[in-house]
Amino acid sequence: MAWVDFVNNNLVGSGNVSKAAIIGFDGSLWGKSDNFKIGGEECAAVARGFANKDGLLGSGLKFEGEKYFVLQADDDRVIGKKGGSGFFVYKTLQCFIISIYEGGVQPEKCSTTTGALADYFKGINY
Repeated sequence: MAWVDFVNNNLVGSGNVSKAAIIGFDGSLWGKSDNFKIGGEECAAVARGFANKDGLLGSGLKFEGEKYFVLQADDDRVIGKKGGSGFFVYKTLQCFIISIYEGGVQPEKCSTTTGALADYFKGINY
């Protein structure tokens, strides 16, 4: 699979997601949009965060060096916000899908688009 194609076509290409990445449970980067400068430690923090969801509520998550507050964290999804921007992280069977919304992109549409890709991945055992 070309992970970057899923990111560019299904997420960013939809117009409902500003930046996106797909990472493995070990925090390894599988694919990202060209405009997303996500670092290795940031990927690892997402992976660790699902193991300690309550900790995320206190510490938040960083993307591109910017700290986002975590508003909700459960077994399937983490939601965060910073000003007019925010993120959704959806967990599938083998990876995490990270989507950032900014610049007028509607949070609900970002969530729906990201969740649909997560459901597709689960349906094909990813």
